[in-house]
Parts: sequence; C-alpha cells; structure tokens
Amino acid sequence: MGTTRVVRGTEGAEVRPWTVKTAGSDNGDRFDFMVGTIDYLTGPPLHVHAEQDDTFYVLEGVLTVQSGDEIIDLEPGDFLTVPPGVPHTFDNVRADQPTVRAINIMTPGGYAEAIDEFNGLGEQITDLARAREVGRRHGVDFVGPPLREKLGLDAG
Repeated sequence: MGTTRVVRGTEGAEVRPWTVKTAGSDNGDRFDFMVGTIDYLTGPPLHVHAEQDDTFYVLEGVLTVQSGDEIIDLEPGDFLTVPPGVPHTFDNVRADQPTVRAINIMTPGGYAEAIDEFNGLGEQITDLARAREVGRRHGVDFVGPPLREKLGLDAG
C-alpha cells in the first residue's frame, strides 16, 4: 500500500520546463504528473515513446501539438493524449501570447528522469545523436524536427 503524497502549489522538482509534482520513482512507476511552463518556440523534436501515454491538459495559453501528421491547437481546458508509438511534439508557437501553462501526465511513470537528462544537453536539443543515446535509455526515439522548424518559425 502506498503513502499519501501532498505537494503544495509552489513545490515540486524543477525539471525545465516542468515542475514535477510526482515522478514514477515516488509511486511505483505508475505515472509522472508535471506542470509545465512552455516559452515561445522551446518545444522538443518530434518523438515517439515506446511505452508511455503522453497526456496534456492546458491551463493557460494555446499549446500547439503535432500528433502523427495532425497539428492541433489546444486551448485552456483542452485535453489530449498520445498513445505509445505515435510520433508527437508540442510547442508555444504564438509570439503574441505569454508562456503556456499545461499539465503533462506520463503513464507509466519514470520519464521525468529522462527530461532531466535531456536538459543536460542544453536549452534546446540540437545534438540529435546525443539525444537519441539518452532517449534509448528511456524508451523514446527522436524521429523529426521540432514543431517550430516544421512550421517555418524562427525565434529571432
């Protein structure tokens, strides 16, 4: 039987761009629950999880998600879940809006540790060979460019 876990509003481990409220290591790898702040044009490359459902719930702003070949704008209150094996990515692609806030749930858990490792590669993943090496250890494969590149957007 597990232990009740309480994490107050400002608490949690910071694993950019997420605040991890609980990680798989806290709950027998059942899930990761993270609250994210996604700045303009900072999303990850297109990727596929071997085992995890990657679920998003938008709190503030518009989060643009690519799932397979479809590009979807999620507004506050919108929910999207991507099953294992489906290429996907997400980003804040609107220069005229503040940071997007969203909840991300990964099931099964354990992926928060991968995000921490990816952060060690730099602010934005540009060395795909190193990212793929990290990804292999965590059941994720990078299969395409970030959404900003697909859409022809430039942070400059």
